[in-house]
Amino acid sequence: MKIENIKVYNNRNIYSDKKVVVLKVKGKLEEARNFAKLCIHIQNLIGYNLVEYWECLNFDDHIEVLIEHDNQMLVHRVIEFALECIEKGAIPEHFPDKISKLKKLTIETELSPNTRLLKNACMKRGIRFTRIGYADTFMLGEGKYAKLFASIISEHDFSRVSLSSDRELQRRFLKLNSFPVVPFEVVFTSDQLMDSIKKLGFPISIKGCKKDSPNIVNIRTNQQALEAFDMVKSMDSRVIVERYVQGKSYKVLVVNGKVVAAVERTSPYIVGDGKRRISELLDQGEKNNKYIQKNILKQGFTSDDILPKGMKVFLKEPTSFKTGCITTDVTEKVAYENQQLFVKIAERFGYVMTILDFVAEDISLPYSVVGGYVVDVETSCDLRIFSQTCNCDIFNTILDVYFEKMPNPSVPIIAVSGTYGKSTILQIMRYIFQRCGLETSIDSEIENFYLRNFGDLSDIKLVEFNPEKCIDEIEIEPEIGIITNTFSQNQIEKNFLFSRSIKENGYLILNVNDAYKYLYSAKARCKIVFTSISNHHPDLKAHIEMKRPCVYLENDVVKIFDGQQVFSFCNIREIPYSYDGKLMFAVDNILQTIAALHFYGVDSEIIYRFLTEYKNDSHQNPGKFNIFDINGVKVIIDSLNKKEHMKILALSLSSIGIKNLYFVCEKEQEQNLDFIEDKTKIISRQIEKFSDVVEMVTEGIKRAKKGDGVFIVLPEPLNRDVTFEIRERLAKRKKNFVNNA
Repeated sequence: MKIENIKVYNNRNIYSDKKVVVLKVKGKLEEARNFAKLCIHIQNLIGYNLVEYWECLNFDDHIEVLIEHDNQMLVHRVIEFALECIEKGAIPEHFPDKISKLKKLTIETELSPNTRLLKNACMKRGIRFTRIGYADTFMLGEGKYAKLFASIISEHDFSRVSLSSDRELQRRFLKLNSFPVVPFEVVFTSDQLMDSIKKLGFPISIKGCKKDSPNIVNIRTNQQALEAFDMVKSMDSRVIVERYVQGKSYKVLVVNGKVVAAVERTSPYIVGDGKRRISELLDQGEKNNKYIQKNILKQGFTSDDILPKGMKVFLKEPTSFKTGCITTDVTEKVAYENQQLFVKIAERFGYVMTILDFVAEDISLPYSVVGGYVVDVETSCDLRIFSQTCNCDIFNTILDVYFEKMPNPSVPIIAVSGTYGKSTILQIMRYIFQRCGLETSIDSEIENFYLRNFGDLSDIKLVEFNPEKCIDEIEIEPEIGIITNTFSQNQIEKNFLFSRSIKENGYLILNVNDAYKYLYSAKARCKIVFTSISNHHPDLKAHIEMKRPCVYLENDVVKIFDGQQVFSFCNIREIPYSYDGKLMFAVDNILQTIAALHFYGVDSEIIYRFLTEYKNDSHQNPGKFNIFDINGVKVIIDSLNKKEHMKILALSLSSIGIKNLYFVCEKEQEQNLDFIEDKTKIISRQIEKFSDVVEMVTEGIKRAKKGDGVFIVLPEPLNRDVTFEIRERLAKRKKNFVNNA
């Protein structure tokens, strides 16, 4: 089996709704199947137990192997490993070292436990989670509601993180604000260390000022202090010496000015029975653990000592959740004065979310009475210490802070696909939304539709999906999707993908005359709306009989059927863009626009009011089917590159009274006008500068008589440039002219 090409998809794609890697291979089908199963098996060995989908598509000259994945960085290594196993005739379990390396790569490229739990909470609430790169950096929500995070630190806290990442700065800030902080000294030499010990007394702790530098606690001798100093000094120029405070260790989570959770951390310990030695109370792993043995010595015992009945000996410092400290939920026990202290500290530091390390005899008693010290202020830690101990939903609490007024912090998306009419429909909708006071943007030509523009403040996002482009995966999920029409079979596969992307509770608007409408509706998860310029179409009637929504024309009246009842919207002739209801492709666009806006939830009176205002002129939609009246000659401007489009539009113009038509186009476009019998009506040349276009347009207008039309067909942005040129010239001459005459 030979692999010719590999492509990794990380979103819904033309093959599957799952993340898949697609391999183009040559060989036998059975070999390809075994290879796919092996890749799934390897991923399961690494820890991706939910990865199970695979498929082999057999073509005449090759096989396409689809393999589900959950880590695009890892999947290439998995493929290499699978090929090696096949080549050596072995199974993956024979290579434990390779499995270990892949597991290590998984850990390095996957989200941290905190972020995974936050992601799960987002998925349950429908909040979009977008990871940025392979770091623990991500965005929650989207568009104007998007919030950037690094680990669990929000953009709000970015500028203040340095305060919590520098131990000296943090302690001095606490002291300046009269918060209870452990007595400390910052030293640079061993002599300064000895002076500090004299002031502070034993036991002490020695740590670096950087958060990632060592932290050695409960030091009781000069020798231990010098050893600890040398270790820390090798990694950090500034060394903190502070009094080691006896008491219970607490970790407190403050979110948005409220104590959300608090845990007491206790080291694992053994309890004496007055009969057995300490070594007999330890298990084999604890006996061989040098760190545990050292802790026992610090407490004044040796392994051979018989521990008195009821006495506890702690095996580890109660610092880390990962090292197995015992945690107890004390959230409800925190004294009110202590809660006020923790909230004030968070406010002074300016953090939305912070974690405080606090040492006291009893957190249920006011610190001003029994004493207590703030040992550390953090912006991120392993929040599982709270989520697995306390009786509260930590991650949903965090989401409530950032999205409390937005149950679904996402920007609604309305997307349009199809052969032609897309940009006009989007422009009409944008006009109506903007007249309603909503900020609206149109995105087009976006590769794979990664719409996470952090600076976009739109209330509604309109998207032009072009099925002629090489788009084979789509990341967005529109509320409303429209497929205007299909005139090319090579668009069908892309429109399938588009149909599948619409949200389950959304709507897909289809033209009843589209030959592929039932194929698209079969792929969609959402409700289907048909539009039709005739109420006699048999497929429309069947749709209505099945109580499915539609928008159609009956005796020039636009009717809307919502699945239960029919009501009249307006007479099509009232809408200027319909050209008195005679321009059929424009009527199609209008019906689909009405359907999209109505089923999106826009009030019918608002749609009617602004739709009857809208004119597809050079101001509202420049270069897209604009019509000027110049001395009785209708000048039409559009950008079309398909012969079928030009033919349909040319025939449509006769319905609004333009019989004799001249065409202005690039030399290359002339072949698309082969349906024009009189070639003298085609004015074309190779365009090298804009003046070439101006000369062709001038020539066309000179040839035409009153009542004739000059159809300027140019690619973007030339079509817009010509529109602006004509509009400005007419304005300078102070001549009354009509857009969309």
